[in-house]
Amino acid sequence: MTILGIFFLSFVIFMILRMPLYLCLIASSSVYIFINPDISMMTAMGKMMNAPNSFTLLAVPFFIFAGQVMNLGGVSNRIFGFANVLVGHLRGGLAYVNVLASMIFAGGSGSALADVGGLGLIEMKAMKEQGYEDDIILGVTGASATVGPIIPPSIPFVVYGAMANVSIGGLFLGGIGPGVLIGLALCLFIFIIARKRQYVSRKRATLREIGKSFTGAFAALMFPVIIIGGIWVGLFTPTEAAFVSAVYGIIISRFVYRDFKFKDTMNLIRETVYMVGPAISVVVGAALFAWIMTYEKVDKVIVQALFSISTNKYVVLLLINLLLLFLGMFIEVVAAIMLMLPILMPIIAVIDVNPIHLGVIMVLNMMIGLMTPPVGFSLYMLSTASKISFGQTVKYCFPWTIPLLIALALVTYFEPVVMFLPRLMGMA
Repeated sequence: MTILGIFFLSFVIFMILRMPLYLCLIASSSVYIFINPDISMMTAMGKMMNAPNSFTLLAVPFFIFAGQVMNLGGVSNRIFGFANVLVGHLRGGLAYVNVLASMIFAGGSGSALADVGGLGLIEMKAMKEQGYEDDIILGVTGASATVGPIIPPSIPFVVYGAMANVSIGGLFLGGIGPGVLIGLALCLFIFIIARKRQYVSRKRATLREIGKSFTGAFAALMFPVIIIGGIWVGLFTPTEAAFVSAVYGIIISRFVYRDFKFKDTMNLIRETVYMVGPAISVVVGAALFAWIMTYEKVDKVIVQALFSISTNKYVVLLLINLLLLFLGMFIEVVAAIMLMLPILMPIIAVIDVNPIHLGVIMVLNMMIGLMTPPVGFSLYMLSTASKISFGQTVKYCFPWTIPLLIALALVTYFEPVVMFLPRLMGMA
């Protein structure tokens, strides 16, 4: 067996042994370096040390911290309450509330898992109390959380922008259209289910109730306005915007909603470190893994194999989506970006796809991966929170990938969905 074959085989073995992803990447890379006399350990160490050495990546811990503050500081409750008075009166209203609240929450957290683990618990409890079936509770909660990293801000967009040297502001703007499209696709799916199951509607909220709820949620609703607006007018960079979002979250949670105590700060920092550590470790391991693949010219082999099937732009985009959907079943978004970016960039240059467009396609594919076994992180969180078996959770959530795949197809083949705003704002 060749050295490259041993390299990939060792990675598969470590995955089968259920080692953490970052250890699979580092361990298999170490095996390759150990048996390849042409590669020095110092070179490998240099690649690993340089990977997280990026000012842009500093945005990741701050956005994660901001999401933690939103969940603890009462922001999630206000967002859910505001969404409830807007669309809760519809047939199957709390399912629509679930989607709308997730879209609003996405404007501050940038993380799908923060949505599932925070706002999702509020949504699931409310739907359970109103008598909704488990399949729609788990399905809509998991599916709506996928908009977290699509609607700006977005932690995966920050990583992608840093690795691909692409405007993060452009990526943020490019995610708005697809995020809205996902929300509409999920709402259509809910409409069909609600009519089929004959859910009842309730009394519409009065203008006074809507106004009161809006006033209470106003500070929370300003999250995306401050972040996107600040980047657009040049007040701060995306990294600085992440810091601003964290500080703003503390201010409104402590002084506006009064649900946050300063003594909770250390606990939030500790939880943020626990979440950031594995993410940065994946960046380190994936950087070394990707460098080895580039060194072995694996990227060129894949490119040649892809174009041997077809050179048609739309067929190639379909093959890219299938590849990313497959990867999303096994690895998370940061690792996928690090591993696939060196391979996909030359391909999109040939078929004339904008890197911002590719970034949105990649992240959306990986978010669908959170809803697919065997390594669907959202599935595990939903299963744990609901105390429903993982297998049953998979069964309940699988139909909800249909509207997500429809949205993915539209995002892939109708470029203006992504590129209209970045071009309009001069960030393409």
